[in-house]
Amino acid sequence: MKITDVRTLKLVGPRLHSMGGATGEIGKVIVRVDTDAGHYGLGEADNFLGVGDAIDYLRVLLIGQDPFRVRPFVSEAIFGSLAPHSATQRAIDEPAPLGGTLCLTCSPTATPSGPIVWGASAVEMALCDIVGKALKTPVYNLLGGRFRERARVYLDRSAPQEVDNLDAWKKLGADSVGDGFGFLKFDADYTAWDLTQDVWNRSLSTSQLDRIVKRIGAVRETVGPDIEIAIDLHRLYNTSDAIRLAQELIPLKLRWLEDPTPLVNPDACAEVRRKTAIPICVGEMFTAEECRTFIDHGACDIIHPDVMFCGGLHEAMRIASYAELHYLPMAMHGNGGSLATVAAAHVAVAARNFLGLEYHHIETDWINNMVRREGVSLFEDGYLPLTDAPGLGVELDRDVCRRFAANGEFNW
Repeated sequence: MKITDVRTLKLVGPRLHSMGGATGEIGKVIVRVDTDAGHYGLGEADNFLGVGDAIDYLRVLLIGQDPFRVRPFVSEAIFGSLAPHSATQRAIDEPAPLGGTLCLTCSPTATPSGPIVWGASAVEMALCDIVGKALKTPVYNLLGGRFRERARVYLDRSAPQEVDNLDAWKKLGADSVGDGFGFLKFDADYTAWDLTQDVWNRSLSTSQLDRIVKRIGAVRETVGPDIEIAIDLHRLYNTSDAIRLAQELIPLKLRWLEDPTPLVNPDACAEVRRKTAIPICVGEMFTAEECRTFIDHGACDIIHPDVMFCGGLHEAMRIASYAELHYLPMAMHGNGGSLATVAAAHVAVAARNFLGLEYHHIETDWINNMVRREGVSLFEDGYLPLTDAPGLGVELDRDVCRRFAANGEFNW
C-alpha cells in the first residue's frame, strides 16, 4: 500500500464562547491522506501561521511512501536523518514547496518545533487512521490497548462575558455541570481582566487577586466540592505574582494551576511549584523533548501534551509513558475540534496515567459535528466514549463540511 495524495480542507465558521466568553470566527484544517488501496485517513490541524506550508512540504515527502511507517515519517519530518539518509526519503533533487529541495538533515525550518510539528501531527493522525482501517482495529490497539472504554472530558469555560457579575459565574458553572461535565477549567487572565492596569508587565494587582478568588470561588460554591476545577494562566505572569495567586487559590481545592509563567524557563515554573500546594500543569505546546526537560527539572506535577502540537498520537504516548515512569499524571490539552478530540481520546484510553481531555467548543455546533461516529454521540455524561470501530472511528459530516468550506467548495 502506498500514499497517493495528501489533501487539506479549510473550514471557517463562528465560534461561540471563545476566550472571555466572546463570539468570533475560527478556522480548522482537515487533512486527508489517500492510498492506492482505497483506504484513507483523516487528521486535524489548527489554522495557525505556517501550517499550510508545512503540510504542502510533507505531501512531497509522503507521496509514494508506505503509510505504516508512521513514526519514521514523524522523525524524518522533524529531525531529518543521517547521510545517506532514510530509505523513505526522496531524491536530493526532488522539488519541494517554498523553493529549494527537501531538507534531509533537519526539518524545513531547521528546528524541531513550530509549524512543521503541527502539520506533521495532523498527518500522523491521518496515518494512524489508515493503519487502523487497514488492520480493522481501533487506533488505541495500535498504541498498546486500552485501560478504559471512555475518556473523561474537562470543559474549558474561560470566563463569562459579564466578568464582574458573580451570578454569571455561578450560571456558567451550574450550566456546565447540568450538561453532565464534572471537570471544568477557567482562565485567570480573563477572570479579572476588567482590573488590568498594565497589559505589559506580567503582573497581578491585589485587586485582581481578590476578584479572581471571589469569582472562581462563586463557581466552587455553586458546583460543590466534588467537581474538579482547574485554572489556566496562559504563560503570562511573572514568577512572584504566579506564586501569590497560587497561594490565594489554595482554599478552592483546585485540580491544577496551568502554565503559570512564560514556558521558556523551567526553573521559573519549578519555583512556582515549590511554593504552592496546587499541582502545576504544563506542556500544551511541547514536543516530547520539551516535556522531558520540564519533568527532569521538577517543573510540573502534571504533564499536558496536545496531539495537534506534540507530533501526533505516538509522540503523545511517549510523553505519557515518560511521565508515568516519574509517577506523574497526564492530562491532555485539546485545542482541536471533534476530529482531533476523538483522536486524542485514543491516547487517553491507552495511557495508564490519564486524567482528563480538554474541549473548548461545546457551544459551537458545527465544530462538534464536523465528524460523526456511527451509533455514538461525541460526549456522554462528561466523557468521550470510544467503540471498536477501526481507525479513529470517524467520518466527515459532508453537509457540515460543505457548508463551512472556506472556499465554498467541497469535493472529497
